[in-house]
Amino acid sequence: MTHNLLFNSSILQRLGLRFISFILFLGLFSSCKNIPQKTFTKEEVAMHFVPQVNQLTVLKEKSVVLSRLKSIGCDSSLEPIALILKDRISNIQNTELDVVLDKERDITLHLDSTLSPSSYQLNIHDGRVVVHGGDIAGVYYGVQTFLQLLPSDIYKSSNKEVQESTILLPAVTINDSPHFAYRGMMLDVSRHFMPFDILLQYVDVMSQHKLNILHLHLADSQGWRIEIKSHPELVEIGSVRGISEKIPAFRHKRSLSTQPTDADPYGPFYYTQAQIKTLIQYAKVRGVEIIPEIDVPGHSRALNASLGMGCGKNKHTGDVVCASNEDNYKVLDDIFTEVAALFPSKYIHFGGDEVNFKQWKRCTKCQKFMKQHQIKSEHALQNYFVHRITEMIQSKGKHPIGWNEILGGGELPEGTMVMSWIGVKPGIEAAKRGIDVIMAPGPYCYFDMKEANNKNEPGHFWAGIVTLNDVYHYDPLWDIPKEYQKHIKGLSGALWSEFVSPEEKQFWYKSFPRLCALSEVGWTNAENKNYEDFMDRLGLYHLDRLDAQGVKYRIPRAQAYFHGKDSVVIEMPYHQANVKYTLDGSSPTIHGLEYKHAFGLKVGDKLEYTTYSPSGRACMYSSKKVSYAPLSSFTYEDTEVTCVKNELEKNSHYEIQVRLERGESNRVTFVDLNSNNQNIAPFDLKPRRTKTINVQTDNLGSLKFKLQFSTPLRGRGDIYMKKHK
Repeated sequence: MTHNLLFNSSILQRLGLRFISFILFLGLFSSCKNIPQKTFTKEEVAMHFVPQVNQLTVLKEKSVVLSRLKSIGCDSSLEPIALILKDRISNIQNTELDVVLDKERDITLHLDSTLSPSSYQLNIHDGRVVVHGGDIAGVYYGVQTFLQLLPSDIYKSSNKEVQESTILLPAVTINDSPHFAYRGMMLDVSRHFMPFDILLQYVDVMSQHKLNILHLHLADSQGWRIEIKSHPELVEIGSVRGISEKIPAFRHKRSLSTQPTDADPYGPFYYTQAQIKTLIQYAKVRGVEIIPEIDVPGHSRALNASLGMGCGKNKHTGDVVCASNEDNYKVLDDIFTEVAALFPSKYIHFGGDEVNFKQWKRCTKCQKFMKQHQIKSEHALQNYFVHRITEMIQSKGKHPIGWNEILGGGELPEGTMVMSWIGVKPGIEAAKRGIDVIMAPGPYCYFDMKEANNKNEPGHFWAGIVTLNDVYHYDPLWDIPKEYQKHIKGLSGALWSEFVSPEEKQFWYKSFPRLCALSEVGWTNAENKNYEDFMDRLGLYHLDRLDAQGVKYRIPRAQAYFHGKDSVVIEMPYHQANVKYTLDGSSPTIHGLEYKHAFGLKVGDKLEYTTYSPSGRACMYSSKKVSYAPLSSFTYEDTEVTCVKNELEKNSHYEIQVRLERGESNRVTFVDLNSNNQNIAPFDLKPRRTKTINVQTDNLGSLKFKLQFSTPLRGRGDIYMKKHK
C-alpha cells in the first residue's frame, strides 16, 4: 500500500508540530480498502475547538471516514443548515452529499426538546454523525463544532476539482451549551460604513464562533445608515458627509497618518430595508439575532441635519435632539415604528450616551420646559427623555436597551436593559438595582482600543491597551454578589469605527482574533478555559480557518527580551508562531532568518523582527524593541505571586519595580521569604503606575519574596529588578 502524504518538505518545515498533529488526526492517506485507524486522545481532539467545548468524551471505537458519509437527513426547518454543511464539505470532496428531508441518514440533524436553547449534542461513532440541538441555533452550533474537526479548506470556495484524501473523524460525544445567553458584538457602521457583502461575511464568521447577537449602531453624528421610508431625508441628507454637505467631513484627531482620508463626499452609504431583511434572514439561519441601535438624544447631528430636530434657532445643527419639542417625539415614533416592524429582535437599542448637556442649557425652550415640569437638572431632563423613548419602544412590543449613562437622573422604566461600557462599575450598580445588564466594559471589550503601545497601531486608548489576553481573561460576573448575578445576561464586544479605514481591512483587523477570545468568554465555562491552551489552538488550527476565509486578522506578535548580558530570546505568542529577523536594520521578509533559539547581539547590530501568520502573511509592522525580561509576572485572578532570584551579589541592595499595566487598584502586602526585608509596609498598586521597593539579598546572594493581593487581581502586570544605584 502506497501512502500519499500530500505535503512537500518546505511545508513540513513550516508546519512543524502543526503537521504532526494534523497527520495524526486526519489520517491523510490515499484511498484504499483498508482504512488505517487512529486512536485519538482527548487532548488532540480538544485542540480543534474555538470556542472550547464544555464536555468532550472520546470513545474507544473506530474512526468515522468522512468520504463514507453520503447524505444528510433533517426536517424542513433544518434544511438551510444542512445546505451550509453540504457546501462546506463539497470544498474538500468532489462528490456532493444529498440532503434528504425527514429521514435519518449518515449525517442527521435533529431537534431535541429535552435540550436547553442553544445547546447541542454531537455524536460521531458507528459510521454516523448525529447532531441534536435544543433549537435551530443549537443544531447550527453543533454543526460548527463538527466542521472544526475538518481541514480548514472547507472554508475555501473553489470551482476546481479537489484532490481528495481520506479524512478520519474521531469517535466522540460532545455535550455543549453556552455560559451566557447573550454573546454579542456591536459594530459602528456610522463613522465608517461596512459594505453589505462584508457585513454578511462578518455574520458568517462570528456565527462560527457561536456569538448570537449582532448589534448594529446605525445612527450617529457622522452618518445615518438605514432607510426610513416615512422620512427619506434621513438617507438623502444624513447618509452623506463632506466639505459641501450638511454633515461635515470627519477625521478623528488621533488618526494615524497612514489612515486614508475619507472620500469627499463620503456616501451616500446606507442599508435599504430590503438589504436589512436579507441580512436578518441570513443571520437567522446562523443563530444570530440583529439588534438595531438608533442613538438619541445625543450623537444626533445626522438626524438634526436631516430633519431639524435640534435646539435653538437653527434646528438643523448641533448633535443633541431638543427634548422639549413635542414634534420631535412624533418623528421618533415614526422612526421606531419602522425599525420595530423591520427587525424581529425583541430588543431595540436607543443609545442615550454622551449627551452634550450644554446644548440643553443654552436652549431657552428646554429651560422653560424644565421649569414648567419641575425638572431640576439636565440629567433629570435626560431621564424624562429616556422615559418617553422607552415607553415608545415598549408600546411596539420591544425591550429597550441603553448605554450606562441612562442610569443617572432618576429611576428607569421597568424592563429597560443597560449596556455597561465605561467600565464594570455601572453594570454592577445596575445589577444591584435589579436592572438586567449586558457587560461591554471598554477596558476588556472595546475593540477600537489599540492592541499594542506602538505608534503604528491604529485605535483609541482611553480605556487602555486592550490585548487578546485582556479580552480572554475578562469575566462578566467579576465582583457581582451572587444574588445579583441573575441580572447579568451576557457580554458584548464593541467596535467603534472612527479609526476603521480602509473599512474592508480594518473591520477585520480590529475584530480578530480578539473576537475569538470574546467567544470563549461567552460560551465556555471557566473551568474549561486556559489562555496558553487557547493561543495554541489559534496557532494550530484556528488562524488557518480565518486565513481560508480571507479574514485579515491582526497577527499575534512576538516579543524580544534580553537574555543575559548580550543575548536575545524572542517569546512566541503561541508555539507554532513563525518569526523572521534581521540584524542590519532592514525589514524582515518571509525568506529572512528564522528565529529558532536565543542568539547573540554584537555592538552595531540593529535587530528588527516580524511575526508571520501560518499562511505566510506578515503582521502590519515589524518590531525593533528589545525589553528586559521581568523577574515575574502576574495576571487575572491571581491572589499572590512568588519571586525567587539566586546568584546575585551577596548582602547587596536592589530595586524591585512592581508595575500594574492595566486593571483595578489593589492593596499589596510584601512577604519576605529570606528574612532580610521585614519592614516593607503594604502599598497600593494603581493602574499604569510603578511601585519601587528597596530590598537586600541574603548572604548567599538570594532574593525570595512574594506579593499578596487583597482581592483577586483584575488585570495584569510585571515585576522587574535592578541593582540599586
